[in-house]
Amino acid sequence: MRAKRSVRPVYLLVLLLVLLLIGGVYLHAHLNRDPYKAKAYRLVAPYRFSIPRWEVKALSREAYKRLTTHPPPPDSSEAKTLVLDYLHVAQRIGALEGDIERRVAEASTSAARADVYAQIRPLQDEVEALRAQQERRQAVVERILASQVSTVLEDEDLGWLGKPLPPVVFEFTEPPYYLILSYRDHIELRLGIHLKPQLSLETREAIEEEAERELPNTSALVEGIGGFSTWPTMIIDRASLEWILSTIAHEWTHTYLIAYPLGRHYHDSPEMSAINETVADMVGQEVGREALRRFYPELAPSPTPTPEPTKAQSSPTPTPTPTFDFVREMRITRETVDKLLAEGKVEEAERYMEERRRFFVAHGYYIRKLNQAYFAFHGTYRTGPAAPSHDPIAPRLRKLREDSPSLAVFLQRVRTIRRVEDLYQLVPLPEG
Repeated sequence: MRAKRSVRPVYLLVLLLVLLLIGGVYLHAHLNRDPYKAKAYRLVAPYRFSIPRWEVKALSREAYKRLTTHPPPPDSSEAKTLVLDYLHVAQRIGALEGDIERRVAEASTSAARADVYAQIRPLQDEVEALRAQQERRQAVVERILASQVSTVLEDEDLGWLGKPLPPVVFEFTEPPYYLILSYRDHIELRLGIHLKPQLSLETREAIEEEAERELPNTSALVEGIGGFSTWPTMIIDRASLEWILSTIAHEWTHTYLIAYPLGRHYHDSPEMSAINETVADMVGQEVGREALRRFYPELAPSPTPTPEPTKAQSSPTPTPTPTFDFVREMRITRETVDKLLAEGKVEEAERYMEERRRFFVAHGYYIRKLNQAYFAFHGTYRTGPAAPSHDPIAPRLRKLREDSPSLAVFLQRVRTIRRVEDLYQLVPLPEG
């Protein structure tokens, strides 16, 4: 008990520091707007997501949970049962939302889509009823999972002062939607804006259309995200247990890095964003796999990876045809699109992406919109299939991890990076 009391003031100081740093990074990202950014923010002003407002409410909820919930030990059979029962219902929600997304993706005309909107209302009502059921046990399940991830982080010596600091605290909730704005003539994230999570599909599509109409040389996409690195972090619960554990650790990594140059320079360039996201992916996957092995050994991870679910594509287990290789086909798509855009064939590239989107839908992957903005966003995760054809970042980070004796040493090495050239100097692989 004495040790716990002595650490508590440090926790509070660290939490204050993390919140200030998060606020500073987001403030820096929104200052000195150019005319393009200013116009984009005006277009979506009614739909903007307020991070400060969410933080105030979330911290109040977290304090209440700490006072009113008493989770069992993280390695107990009771803890395992609570988590698995909760996730069973969550996956039912995910299946319903996957069905909704599939129906929308298969509607190829405006008239067909209008019919779909009417058909999916009962499904949306069932989703809301199940969400209300989940609320009664959500807090205790959150604390169990946070404790399990914390145990692995502590054993890996990740954090500050021998503790997983900032503490692992998350909330199962709907993260904000993310408006991605890319150039049309090449794939590059020009601007990202977080939007309210309650937006209907019709509203999201209207935002995309207006952005592409009003902003020059713009490809737009409003995409769901699986997690968001506020504090507490936000996580969706409609996915596999392995994915949830990995995402808890992924988002924790972002909150950890915010105190170091790498995290503070996240918004400086698309390359710095990619380094941050890829590092968080690597840490999250390692920690998530270990947490699953330790606390749920009977749930061995699948040897074949599947695309990470988002809120917009929330069915965690797509139903592809047996011979279909999503990763390979998406990489072929990205390579072809890069080539067409480099040749100045913008409209041909867009026709090709729509053809490929329908191809993916036919094989069980219900992508609503496949465009330059899709690749600008998903390509930020350089371990994924939407990454650029010629990527100088992921191979270097993988090499650095291989050369690091532990995950803690790997993080210590990458956290000092301020610009992409620092990574090139740290791991001088040959170009090309």
